[in-house]
Amino acid sequence: MKLTPHSREWYARLARELGGYRHPWTRVLDGPDPELTFDALLAERLGPGVRVLEAGCGHGPDAARFGAQTARWVAYDRQPELLALARDNAPHAEFCLWDGRGAVPDALRGPFDLIVSRRGPTGVIGHLPAVAAPGGRFLYVGPTLEVPQVPERLVAVGWTIHGEWRVSVRAWTPRWEDWVTRCEWMGEEARQEDWETRATARGLPYQEERYVVLAGAE
Repeated sequence: MKLTPHSREWYARLARELGGYRHPWTRVLDGPDPELTFDALLAERLGPGVRVLEAGCGHGPDAARFGAQTARWVAYDRQPELLALARDNAPHAEFCLWDGRGAVPDALRGPFDLIVSRRGPTGVIGHLPAVAAPGGRFLYVGPTLEVPQVPERLVAVGWTIHGEWRVSVRAWTPRWEDWVTRCEWMGEEARQEDWETRATARGLPYQEERYVVLAGAE
């Protein structure tokens, strides 16, 4: 049965078959991974006194990689199958099942010095006043060069964008099957004529894009 991309059932299959929230297609980049910008901004804001809330943590790769560098790393996700993997991958972190709707659970109220979302839900922005410590920061990375709801929602809660980065790197999908999977993931149409007219011995070129935002309450 074909599952709707990004549905609960679809994420459950990713957890079961891929062991987490992972891109299920092969790609080759011509330059540095565009998410390295997010990594660098995150790493320089961590420290033994920093309390972090992560929205949409998936199987917990960031909690596993960065959590030990903080005073507290708390994360949530709406998908129980991914949270089960996250608890195994990052036993030092705290995890909560939540879909970002309604009142913030007590376990997620913090306050937190840094709220992060790596390609995760933007709905957390509406909860920033409830979870952020004075002087708190919000760091986000999205899968396209423009994610309009991010600046719109930040304005709505009175937060200011301190920096925006738009990073684009040429990438290649070596097989037609990879291109189909990538387009499905991104909500785009995979057209056979594009493959037939544009693909080379390396595969089909496209741009791997990221939109990174750093914001604060002042």
